[in-house]
Amino acid sequence: KSQPKSEAKSEPKSQPKSEAKSEPIPQPKPEDKSETKSEPEQNADYASKEDDMEIIPPPVLDGEMPSYFHVGYLAKMCLVHGYKDGAWKLQATTKTNKNFYLSSFAEGYPTLNDAYGGVEAYMEQENYHVAIDWLTDNWVLGDIGALGEGFGGKWKAVLKSAISTAEERVHFRSKIKCGYERFPYKMELVLPLYREPHFMGYIVVSPIANWLLGYRSVYNLERMGFERHAFCVGLNNGTTEIGLKLENLQDLRGSIFRRFNETWACALKFNLYGSEETNQFAIGGQYDCRNGTLLKARFQEDATIWFAYQTKIGEKINVLFHLGFKVHDPFDGAHKIGLSWHSSC
Repeated sequence: KSQPKSEAKSEPKSQPKSEAKSEPIPQPKPEDKSETKSEPEQNADYASKEDDMEIIPPPVLDGEMPSYFHVGYLAKMCLVHGYKDGAWKLQATTKTNKNFYLSSFAEGYPTLNDAYGGVEAYMEQENYHVAIDWLTDNWVLGDIGALGEGFGGKWKAVLKSAISTAEERVHFRSKIKCGYERFPYKMELVLPLYREPHFMGYIVVSPIANWLLGYRSVYNLERMGFERHAFCVGLNNGTTEIGLKLENLQDLRGSIFRRFNETWACALKFNLYGSEETNQFAIGGQYDCRNGTLLKARFQEDATIWFAYQTKIGEKINVLFHLGFKVHDPFDGAHKIGLSWHSSC
């Protein structure tokens, strides 16, 4: 195995997550392993353009700058979040005391019988945190992280390791993820230590209010060459969001999100691949019922239409249901149905 599954599904553990301002359902703490990929820390899957497109970071915390992956964030939440889940997903998070969390998750992806899951213990103390995960594919993950202030800005560093005894062999991997921000600049790097093939990172700058410019690169140490160069520009004034990314000077990705009022919003997302014949697009909208319920719909280039329903049961349970089918054959064609359930206490 080239990497544990959770590398592509986990979220940063360096600090608590805040609630997404564009969604009625809050982000779980300390981590949602079953959530769509997020933040530069989980960017090991560079081979697939579609996978890389789905990276959804956690919401920007107060006093923080957005990252490279926040360009087009609102459009992703409208057109991607919730639609890519499998047949079922369950997650439970328990806060045992002020600084210690236990969480577990399980999911059937992409089909009902393709089960996968894990358990995590997470503890934080002041500016430090420790986490350990056990996954059903026989991987054990460990994190040791710290954050602080210095040189007029904020810094963070996380040592991430993974070990597995699958296939009667011991597999071990390790890397350091570090970052520094001082307005109007922010940068993050992934430094390989052992059997991690990629050295990667990005830098973004906010030259004026609501605008973000950035550059990102990925270098493959095994092949001794760059796999990716990418430039981005983004605008987000709270009502309108526009994002553009140019990768390897041939693939253009873009998105537009527009909020009409407190309830209605729409979005458009497109991917123009200069090296491929097939381009991708998705258009859709959402309606916020203002009671913890969100209704969404999406239409994409292969004539598939999707519907998503997000709601809350009390204060501790979040539920998301999605349904997709081909427009030209809605009854006899292939259907995709999924349900996710997250509880916390």
